[in-house]
Amino acid sequence: FCLCFIGLALGRNMATILVMRTLQGGFGSIGTILVGGTFDDMFIPDHRAVPMALFSHIAIFGTMAAPIYAGFSDQGIGWRWSEAIQGLSNIPLLVVVLLCFKETRGGVFLQNKAKMLRKETGDERWVAQEQLQAPGIKEALYNSSVKAIAMLLSEPVVFFFGMWIAFTWFITFLFLSVITITFSEEKHWPEGVAGL
Repeated sequence: FCLCFIGLALGRNMATILVMRTLQGGFGSIGTILVGGTFDDMFIPDHRAVPMALFSHIAIFGTMAAPIYAGFSDQGIGWRWSEAIQGLSNIPLLVVVLLCFKETRGGVFLQNKAKMLRKETGDERWVAQEQLQAPGIKEALYNSSVKAIAMLLSEPVVFFFGMWIAFTWFITFLFLSVITITFSEEKHWPEGVAGL
């Protein structure tokens, strides 16, 4: 995700920019998708509402605030530097996450504990239940891709819910794009003011 910003800043043609944006969207969506499960690991149900509300607020605020600061920064330093600054500011964040944040999933915690006990005692019988039931790579790939697509195509609730989410995001980003274009091209406002 961080490196895609740098790729965008250095991209010299539209194909590179489209590929980088596609990869960036794929890599960036993982964090958004995992929020519910992460909060489930970190907070008991009674204390989950405030962190989830804060996350939702930040996500919506970022979507709303981006045209404002991006318009002025793009107008001042150009879109390439805007992408480079975002990429360079995400790299220290990545380092902090890797070094300071601990794993929250219970299965991984138990696997690490079993590994520590095997090392301390020399007894190879210490294993976590998840290690005994862990699927192979072929089964894991099947479950995460083929099975998900089959559910999307065979379950009407999953299909229509997915279509609804896609439609709402489409409308959101269409409005964000069109409003700025309308004011900058039709009203001839500067890019920063049009974003505002």
